[in-house]
Formats: sequence, C-alpha cells, structure tokens
Amino acid sequence: MKKITLAALIIGAFAAATAQAQSNVTVYGVVDLGIAKTTGGALLERENQASRLGFKGTEDLGNGLKAIFNLESEFKADTGAQATANTLFDRQAWVGLTGDFGTVYLGRTKDLIDGTLARVDPFNTYGVIGKINEPVMRGGQSPNGAQAIPSASVVGVSRVSNAVTYNSPSFSGFVVSGQYVASEIKDADSGFSVVATYDQGPASAHAGYQKKVQSVANAAAEPKLWIVGGGYKFGPAKVTFDYSKADTDVAATGEFKSYLLGLAYDIGGGAIKVSYVKQKQDSNTVSGKETAKAYGLGYDYPLSKRTAVYIYGGRDQFSEKSMYQLGMTHKF
Repeated sequence: MKKITLAALIIGAFAAATAQAQSNVTVYGVVDLGIAKTTGGALLERENQASRLGFKGTEDLGNGLKAIFNLESEFKADTGAQATANTLFDRQAWVGLTGDFGTVYLGRTKDLIDGTLARVDPFNTYGVIGKINEPVMRGGQSPNGAQAIPSASVVGVSRVSNAVTYNSPSFSGFVVSGQYVASEIKDADSGFSVVATYDQGPASAHAGYQKKVQSVANAAAEPKLWIVGGGYKFGPAKVTFDYSKADTDVAATGEFKSYLLGLAYDIGGGAIKVSYVKQKQDSNTVSGKETAKAYGLGYDYPLSKRTAVYIYGGRDQFSEKSMYQLGMTHKF
C-alpha cells in the first residue's frame, strides 16, 4: 500500500510539473521577518522587505510576441494576515504583451516614479531605514510616519491601479517608460508619468515627471512630481544620489524638495549600506522649512543565493527618534 501511495505521489508531481511547464507559470515569493525597535516604541516583529506570494507567466504567441501576466499579494509574516484589507493582489495584478516593440501591460502595478528610488536607495526602500527614505522622496511625508500635509496632497504613491504601462526596448542602455493612470471618476483628471533610465557598465541614471491622478471630481489642485538620480560603481563601492521636487499645487503646502545620498560597499562577503535623506518645504507661509532629516547604517550578509540576514540602525533627526532592526530574508 505504501508503494502504491508513493507511486501516486510521484506521478502526481510529474503531472503538476508538466502542466506548469506547458503554461510556463512561475510561483515565487519572499518571507521576511525580524525584530525592530524605535525610540519610545515597543519591541516589534516586523518585515524588512515585504513578504509576498506571486504568480507570473508567459505564453509564446509566435513571431517574437508573448502574452504575460503577474499577480502578487503582500502578507504579514508575523501574523499571516493579508497586508491590504479587501485587496488580494495588492502589489501586482496585470496582463500584457511583450515583443520587439517593448512591453505594455494593463492593471495594478508599481508607480513608475516611485519605482526609481530602488535604483539609488542602498536599503532598496526596505526596513526601518528604507521606509524613511521612501515617503520623504514622494514629497510631503515626514519620515516618522506622520504626514506634513493631508494624505490627499502627498504627490508620490507606491502603487497605482487602472494603469497602462509601457517600457521600451533598451537602446544602448537607455529605456523610456510611460504610465497612464485612469481616474475612473467623472470630472476628475487622469494621471500620467514619463521616466527615462540609463544603465551601462558602472554608471546608471534616471529622470522622470509625473502628474498625479485626481481622486475626486472637480479638484482644483494638480500635484506634480519631478525626480532625477543616478549612481556609479567604483570597484566594491557604489555611490548614489536622488533629488525630487513635489509641487502640491496648494498655496498652503507649496513645494517639497528632497535629497538622498547613498553608499553601498561590498565587504566580508556582504555589503555595508549608508544613506542620508533630507527634505525642505516652501509655501506661502514658510521658506526652506526642514521637514525631514535622517541617516541610516546597515549590513546585509547572504547565507545563500536565497537567504540573507541583516542588521540596520538609523536616526531620524527631525523627530529625534532612533531605530534598530535585525532579521532575515528568504526568497523562493
């Protein structure tokens, strides 16, 4: 009986593998968890990068054309709960085509402008340090989680729904991308973004512009965001920078100018990471008001190609809080 059961399991495994190969679907994910502490706060179990489960695949349509899709859901590894209530695939939910013309896809995905930050942030927008850098570069958000302006006026966002995104082929390292975001609301303007990136050898650069989609009808404000950044790798060291200008188009909140400097240095089989971020506000009531200033230091060490441990520490000078984090990441 045991032999029959084992044979059935083997046949089932081969059948599943064959079906997967025919449909060319990949199941992937990340499980990340650690211990974090912020001044004045409780000791927490929290993620460095978002834990997620995803499905992606392609179908060859012939003549170099392929159908593609991606579904990705974030979850909290410390509780097993869905990260976004009532939204199963909160990170990616799109379908598209790819070929010699480039790639075009429709649905929910990463905001083009926001996605450029991972190119220059040594912490890749992750953890207690990356989650300071990320909101600052969006304009209008202070790094301690409190917003300097109402959330509706914060220009940058992490994800966009109802989007059409296009990425061109690479032309000697240059790629041009565009993103249209439908408001799906009568008398509310849709949004769009344009980004150009360059990657060649040790050098990288990007620049972009965004007009934010309006979330309510007949809105007077038309927030806009500009961003430019880049990096260069010198042997084991990579130096990066980023600059963003967020115009809320509201006199009382005005503009936010944000700066980020980063350094990653390969040593001891891992990498030391350092970042510094700063933000200033100009409006009809303030000029050059400092709304954010923070720095971070960390070390990542890979145990294998899929598993790594990390230790981070940082200081948010604006809120006078320090933060620390120790944990591990596993990818599958």
